[in-house]
Amino acid sequence: MEYSGRLLCLLAVFYTQLSYANDDLRQHIERWPSEAVPSAQGEALANSDALRRYYTQHDFILGWFSAGKPNPRAIALANSISTIEDEGLLAADYHGKAMSVVLTGTVKNIASFELLLSDAFLTLASHLLSGKVDPNFLSSERETNRRQGDLPTLLARVLQGGDVLTTLDSLRPRQIRYYRLKIALEKLHKLDSNNWNALPETPAIKPANMDFRLAEISRRLSIWGDLLNQDEADSAAYSGVLQAAVVRFQQRHGLDADGIIGKETIKALNFSPRERAEQVIVNMERWRWLAEDLGDKHLLVNIAAFELKVIDNNETVFVKPAMVGRNYRKTPVFSDKIRYLVLNPTWTVPYKLAVQDKLPEIQKDPGYLNKLGIQVFRGDNKEAIDPYSINWKTITTRNFPFHLVQKPGPQNALGQVKFMFPNSHDVYLHDTPYRELFKKVERAFSSGCIRVADPLDLAEYLLRDENWDRTKINEAIASGITQTVSLKKPLAIHVEYWTGWVDHDGVLNFRNDIYQRDQPLLQAIRQPLTKAEQ
Repeated sequence: MEYSGRLLCLLAVFYTQLSYANDDLRQHIERWPSEAVPSAQGEALANSDALRRYYTQHDFILGWFSAGKPNPRAIALANSISTIEDEGLLAADYHGKAMSVVLTGTVKNIASFELLLSDAFLTLASHLLSGKVDPNFLSSERETNRRQGDLPTLLARVLQGGDVLTTLDSLRPRQIRYYRLKIALEKLHKLDSNNWNALPETPAIKPANMDFRLAEISRRLSIWGDLLNQDEADSAAYSGVLQAAVVRFQQRHGLDADGIIGKETIKALNFSPRERAEQVIVNMERWRWLAEDLGDKHLLVNIAAFELKVIDNNETVFVKPAMVGRNYRKTPVFSDKIRYLVLNPTWTVPYKLAVQDKLPEIQKDPGYLNKLGIQVFRGDNKEAIDPYSINWKTITTRNFPFHLVQKPGPQNALGQVKFMFPNSHDVYLHDTPYRELFKKVERAFSSGCIRVADPLDLAEYLLRDENWDRTKINEAIASGITQTVSLKKPLAIHVEYWTGWVDHDGVLNFRNDIYQRDQPLLQAIRQPLTKAEQ
């Protein structure tokens, strides 16, 4: 009887505490102002509408506390937030200080912390699923199909017995390339960024040269892992082991791997681990913007790397150099599907390009058009106009009534083949007559379209299931006749902008931020979510 009495007393205390907490939670929510942002413990609640709906529908039952203490779900969430820096996100966005209190188990205002935990879960879930930053807010040049999820339903599942860690992990991008970046970020956070003063970028250091910078260069290459044994490097004269380390460093930074420590190599060496960690953070965010499924087979264009990859079941079939848009005509970031190829294509000069680039040249010399095989048409008229019959001095950017079409041939701006994925940007993939430019390290030469090296290799790959082989492709091109070949199965293409990634060998690569997009994105990631007034 004595034991039963004690048990009943304990149960009575437990239910009294639970009831009190539920009543407190109810009162807290019912007191929320109708216009101002609701808060708890001085922290703004970003998901107040969802919280109100959930707790009202579930009779204000506590989900993160049991017997007046944070339960395992609460501890798991708080622990995840305490290490969220390794995800490139800010703990403060998920009530980091409150989570620290949760981990101590000394929570006094249970109702407030219940709301903070639920709000933190919803915000973190949203950021893992589709990113903290809206890409369209930063750049109008991006189309994105961000992942979507029913986060209030996820919250309900977690609070009714679901596993917090499993749920959060399911929201992260599933691509292995995201996880490689996450691991890289953890390593970068452990590297020493102290005493990383800028080295003079000139003069260049060539093999056998002596230079006062060599000792510091050796130290930095050792930190990066490009120089495996710093003691083996000669800090007095540039040669041997150090030169090999420089080449490795140049390769993973997309530089000329010539072993000469020139301006661009020094510039890359001046980036500290802290700065490279920031570069990884922005690229992890870009991965969170992507759709869940890129397709078993797809083309992946990395603008910043000037590179096109063909991916088949997570295996890279081949890699080709690419050219992308100049800074003032940036290649947009978007996804689409290649639906057909055009062999021996004509090129209709885009209106903007015609009036901005071509018109001044035509006004100097109308024969410019004939030299390039460009015909002039007006409206729907199929008869070409003699360019010498037009008084070009009267034509301006405001009254340009023509459309310019370049005939197939060796000078055609699209080369021998173009790969079409009709889109609002009027951007596509194509060959080029200026193939010598592929030898350049940085290849931002186009007016927005993507030029690819060895395009017939890509054509052969895309047409392999269409009863086309290389011989048939070559014969079609040799004919000089424009021919369209549709794909029975359109192939996904993703045009992305990554300045940092980890390759399949585990090597961390970086590229120059040619469109100056990293810093605005980093600032947006680092911007804390709005706090309620204390």
